Amino acid sequence: MNVPPFNSYLGVEVVRLENGEAAATLRLAAHHLNARGVAHGGVISSLLDTVLGGAVISAIPREWWCATTSLSIQYLDGAGEGLLTATGRVIRKGRRIAVAEGEVHDESGRTLAAAQGSWHLWPHHPGRPGRAASAAYVVRAGTGERLRVGKILAVGRNYADHIVEMGNRPEVPPVLFTKPATAIIHDGGEIRIPAEAGEVHHEVELVVLIGKTGRAIHEDEAMNHVLGYAVGLDMTLREVQAEAKRKGEPWALAKGFDSSAPVSTVAPREDVGDGSGLELTLEVNGERRQAANTSQMLHPVPALIAVASRWVTLERGDLLFTGTPAGVGPVKAGDVLVAALEKVGTLRVTVAAD
Repeated sequence: MNVPPFNSYLGVEVVRLENGEAAATLRLAAHHLNARGVAHGGVISSLLDTVLGGAVISAIPREWWCATTSLSIQYLDGAGEGLLTATGRVIRKGRRIAVAEGEVHDESGRTLAAAQGSWHLWPHHPGRPGRAASAAYVVRAGTGERLRVGKILAVGRNYADHIVEMGNRPEVPPVLFTKPATAIIHDGGEIRIPAEAGEVHHEVELVVLIGKTGRAIHEDEAMNHVLGYAVGLDMTLREVQAEAKRKGEPWALAKGFDSSAPVSTVAPREDVGDGSGLELTLEVNGERRQAANTSQMLHPVPALIAVASRWVTLERGDLLFTGTPAGVGPVKAGDVLVAALEKVGTLRVTVAAD
């Protein structure tokens, strides 16, 4: 018997996962219904387990692990068609246990079921000795799945107006550099400016998530290695970078400090395409600072993958930041940054002094 992957078969889409709250939807189809034409109890319970578990996951540190220990459901009504919406929230959390509650509604607002459950919490993956080191990850939009991040490669000099803005010639080739995985923060996170580091500048970018390992990848095959896209920020300690350039020294610290790589949730490649023709913007405190279209990139996504993989093997979970357009500038503690990328979504982060 050929059994489809459970998540794909059920069709639950996680639409919100933040600060101890979650929301998920399910469009009812024939395989969700019992002989009476209403949603199976197992379908409703799976939807509730997903949304309540998601709420718990969003309320614990990213390196922690959790597992359902109990789930009590009260079935109140039935539905045979339309979109179901489930919401969940953490109502109590201790060092070892979290308790969450939630409901499922149909399109008319009727409550179909309510649930409360408990989750056991571990500060490391169960079965592994000791406390696990924090693992960087990105989140897949629609599922809430966490994908572990390996390398972060970034591209400089990929928009002509930004190249000129930084005092270089537009015909220069792209520059590749790396950031550590500890640079990643997520939507709602906080950029921490290192003390006495001088100005930190924003650089909004299209980010590519690699889904298939490859080396010396040809441009014609490059899109087969893309899993999805995010919008991200390449935060840069501009004065530290300028001084390193002046001395002819590496400027890794200017690009790789902790929290220097905010990244949104990842939209699947199938929903976005090849990464071209997308509007890319950044607002700081509601003021537009950067705006461009990814078709303005001098080297599109397939070309960048080919260039990068010539030197470094790209692996599943690697991120490729693709360069920023003109309009980069300083931010300060208290600023709110909102990055947006067409067909992908938004990323909202704040700035704080370390």
